[in-house]
Amino acid sequence: MIDKINALLMRKSSCVLATMDGNKPHCSLMAYITSKAGDRLYLVAPINTKKYRNIKNHPEVSLLIDTRGEQGRENTQALTVSGTCSILESDKEIDSVKEAFTQQHPHLQDFIRKGGVAFLSVEFDSFLLAEGPERTHHEIIR
Repeated sequence: MIDKINALLMRKSSCVLATMDGNKPHCSLMAYITSKAGDRLYLVAPINTKKYRNIKNHPEVSLLIDTRGEQGRENTQALTVSGTCSILESDKEIDSVKEAFTQQHPHLQDFIRKGGVAFLSVEFDSFLLAEGPERTHHEIIR
């Protein structure tokens, strides 16, 4: 099952990110890239946003990645990822992620280059893969 999950993570490039502000959830549509090892994904967010403040205060996040629009509804896959989000601080790692991000998402190049953004890393805790309305598979990573 983990191979199917990894294939979905690598094939897609956008997700819905859910963060928490105390007891209130906040969702954001995000572009992402996966690490070469496939053990985490990276996001970029403006530092003057609610999502960034939420992540600083509550690093546990959830992501939804799905295949809506690719096939019939009965075959839609929806992957819920639970993980811990950290703000990248190493200039070397930031430069590497920035370059990979602009290659995979060239439409975000100006957004990234103008500054005032943070690069984020989500380390996976668990996955829940739903295939259609009734088949689910749960994988705990750590």
